[in-house]
Amino acid sequence: MSDEKVKKIKLNVIFVCTGNTCRSPMAEFLFKDYLREKKRIGDFNVTSAGLEAGKGDVMMPQAGEALEILGVKYNKERKARIFTVQMSLDNDVMIGMTQEHAYRCDSVNAYSYVDLIGAPVADPFGRSVEVYLATAEQMRSGFDALLELCDEKLSEKRA
Repeated sequence: MSDEKVKKIKLNVIFVCTGNTCRSPMAEFLFKDYLREKKRIGDFNVTSAGLEAGKGDVMMPQAGEALEILGVKYNKERKARIFTVQMSLDNDVMIGMTQEHAYRCDSVNAYSYVDLIGAPVADPFGRSVEVYLATAEQMRSGFDALLELCDEKLSEKRA
């Protein structure tokens, strides 16, 4: 396979939580930022969704404020998306904030933060910006392990 073809194959990663207004969109934008820093953003399509998302719900203001404090670019106009069966088929790696989220993705390609860092990511909904910042740091702490997992999947996909 030529190098040109290898470059065109991307890994589809989706972060999943309950409402897609706090944890999963933060993880999406934090992981994109991480991948940009690693100069790997071109290898991935990264999105997020919620298992019980309300159509059109917006990201919590504290989540946006936390991302701004951290200097992370994000789409201020993004709307919550409900996780669908098609998403479980289209994504190579699904990362649930908890084991329950991963289980409900109903896929062998679903993992949770318990798999990455040994603990779930607690829901910061309705809490202070400081709690959202702590949540962001917890999610970031799993990115090296996540990238390692993704690289294994990407190698398989490109083989």
